Amino acid sequence: MEKNTGKLFTPVHGTPMDYLRWRGDLTFARDGFNEVDNLVLCILSYINFRRIDAVHTKDPAAAPTLAQVAPLLTDKDDQLGLSELSYLPLLRLAAQTERFRDLRLFGYTHEYDEQSAKQFDALSFLVPDGTLFVAFMGTDTSLAGWKEDFNMSFQSEVPSQTAAAAYLQEFSALPIHHILVGGHSKGGNLAVFAAVKAPPVLQARIQAVYNNDGPGFCSDILHSVAYYQILHKVHTFVPEASIVGMLLEHEEDYQVIASTQHGFLQHDPYSWCVNGADWYYLPETSSTSQRLDASLK
Repeated sequence: MEKNTGKLFTPVHGTPMDYLRWRGDLTFARDGFNEVDNLVLCILSYINFRRIDAVHTKDPAAAPTLAQVAPLLTDKDDQLGLSELSYLPLLRLAAQTERFRDLRLFGYTHEYDEQSAKQFDALSFLVPDGTLFVAFMGTDTSLAGWKEDFNMSFQSEVPSQTAAAAYLQEFSALPIHHILVGGHSKGGNLAVFAAVKAPPVLQARIQAVYNNDGPGFCSDILHSVAYYQILHKVHTFVPEASIVGMLLEHEEDYQVIASTQHGFLQHDPYSWCVNGADWYYLPETSSTSQRLDASLK
């Protein structure tokens, strides 16, 4: 696989939180959806919206805006992922910006089954410009979540992948023709899988799939016709010391992003470096990441 080194920037960089401060006044009408927006929404998908019934609706017209939801959340609703950091500050800051405040949140889904090793969470956003962004959450701290991750290494399809494909197809009935799909960590894998399994009519409406440091697949998925049909729409981003994003097999090119952290802590999306409306790119992953990748394979 040939790596895409992307663009190498030299100016001072920030983080997703800085991005909200720098460019939060720019509406999507003034400045279109970009790669950093993708990660912001994927981070928001980690928030626990189980108490917020309005976010469970499947009708985007009836869905609350981010500005309406933010005051309802408390510390007990904080993110469900592996990070020890709070994601509520990012949500609250985003809810104050002109760019994100009017996003509508809907379709929140939480499915957990320890017996079948299933941990699946998803959230959809209706962007003010009419774009549908479907976000899949990564692994949480549950036993089922971790077991499902390990099962990915030898099973062609695990329960959360099946659920992700069904979730994406469920919203195909909406009269929305500009669809984006994304996720961080395991969520990135689910985003690609759901797009691969989408029927051709739905695949044609998918404009981009964002895999943010998510693992790859077993070889049978990579060799499928459906995978190659969606491959040109897949955008994969990994931090310099990527571990999770190097797992299993990939066929798509990927772009390497600088991080404020070191080692495995670079998997935390809070640490990814932003330059304006894009990432701060690096030429390649670190030597440690490359050695680990070779060893695991």
